[in-house]
Amino acid sequence: MFLGNYNDCKVLEELPQGFYVETKDGSDRVLLPKTKAPKDLNIGDEINLFIYLDNEARPIATTQKAKTCVDEFAVLRVKDVNDAGAFLDWGLDKDLILPYNNQLGELQKNDTCVVRVFIDEKSGRLSSTEYLRKFFDRDVSELKEGMEVSLIAYDFQEERCIDFMINKRWTGRLYCDPVSTGLHIGDLCSGYIHSIKEDSLITLSLSPIGFDALVDKHKEALLKALRDNKGFLPFSDNSSPEEIRKNFGMSKKGFKKLAGKLWKQGVVELSPEGIKLV
Repeated sequence: MFLGNYNDCKVLEELPQGFYVETKDGSDRVLLPKTKAPKDLNIGDEINLFIYLDNEARPIATTQKAKTCVDEFAVLRVKDVNDAGAFLDWGLDKDLILPYNNQLGELQKNDTCVVRVFIDEKSGRLSSTEYLRKFFDRDVSELKEGMEVSLIAYDFQEERCIDFMINKRWTGRLYCDPVSTGLHIGDLCSGYIHSIKEDSLITLSLSPIGFDALVDKHKEALLKALRDNKGFLPFSDNSSPEEIRKNFGMSKKGFKKLAGKLWKQGVVELSPEGIKLV
């Protein structure tokens, strides 16, 4: 069976506690508890099930949808913390463990973290880790400078930079003051490849490369938002980076540059209260 993953199974037998099913190749037999089985399930039916381990380390099947599988990255919420580590909500009755020695920093209940799911070689149990670098692809030949990419923030270096997962495949770094971006661990955003060095290290930008590209991408969206709100938006230098990114999908620095450009063109007026169409 593919532990920590979805398996095509066939129902073999019905018992009071549930159904025994076998994986498609007939090599493994596992219990599907009745509480996790469809009400109309019958012997001989074929069904796709997620297989994991119960509290006694026995394989068990479920129709519940896991948020991630073995050898995948995921953004998950911490449900609880105890002496063993953090326990993550991954969509199943049994939470996924993130041991202390696999954590980048101290986690609290309801924190968000970015992890990779794996099967522990010693125990055979499902586990996870925040140490992601060894899992990223070192072949960056598909990436080009200026390319727009999908980013997930997974590690903050205090007052220096943020490390991002790129398209859930590569890693890159944004040199910045993390607080100024309004981003948090696990946040998803768009970004751009700024440069690719010979050692495959990637530097990132949250704005299109070059100011003209920034204007082209966001100008019409900002003007439309102004028109839709009777020519005024309450965003200015006093607005937080979080507010700017939530409403415009860009950094506060980029927003200020765009607003200043439009002011110089005579399109808008700027004040501490906000931005207004002329």
